[in-house]
Amino acid sequence: MPTIVPGLSRAQIRNTNTTIDPTTELTITLSYDNKPAECAPFRVPKSVVGVLFEEEEDEMGLAYNVYLNADRIFGCKNCKTHLATHDSIISRNFRGQHGKAYLFTSVVNIQQADAVERNMTTGRHVVRDISCRQCKETVGWKYDKAYETSEKYKEGKYILEAELLCAVY
Repeated sequence: MPTIVPGLSRAQIRNTNTTIDPTTELTITLSYDNKPAECAPFRVPKSVVGVLFEEEEDEMGLAYNVYLNADRIFGCKNCKTHLATHDSIISRNFRGQHGKAYLFTSVVNIQQADAVERNMTTGRHVVRDISCRQCKETVGWKYDKAYETSEKYKEGKYILEAELLCAVY
């Protein structure tokens, strides 16, 4: 996977420029130890945010959390670590083990388990459980592969269970 900017894993997302469209674009400001980096903020399409932050460890193996800046942020209910923005919801019409669940385009600050095949209510899928990077609590799953043609839209998307989330301000 190409790296857009070295050290991007330490970035904080800030929508600091009101002239951009916050529904399609974000302004990225790099920081290290909560101090702004010595480079200008830059814009990226919102659709790639999940891809940008897949690797979030430094050379020493230390993990850095991504902090989202949006009007509505979903976090881990256990530790309040940022997981996703309200804008990245594709559908609210899902059910998980704990009840209501949401389908997201991208999430941050997660760890992914190994992929397994599961029979689900909508057919057979290859999925992997996802857990909060901070507290290790399972918060949902990621769809890797759908065998049914009508379910292909879920591939690469994430389910977060409402019962395991909280609003972060």
